[in-house]
Amino acid sequence: MPQVLAAGVVDVKSFYRERAEDVAVRLRRVLEHVPPDRVWAVPDCGFWETPRWLAFIKLQALVQGAALVRGELVDHQS
Repeated sequence: MPQVLAAGVVDVKSFYRERAEDVAVRLRRVLEHVPPDRVWAVPDCGFWETPRWLAFIKLQALVQGAALVRGELVDHQS
């Protein structure tokens, strides 16, 4: 299996509520150095100390931000 990079694009130690665009900016920065097929978008650590309501918001932002970038990649390939 080729090497992959798990890019921690959500800060679990902060109460800052990332938006999808925050996550997308971080992912775009990673993609300047790593091919898209080798990147996994993940939180920067476990959510065990993060309140559940906040973890849910952060995970939603992660999914939505990744979808934004994925859409850009698909549009760019067309």
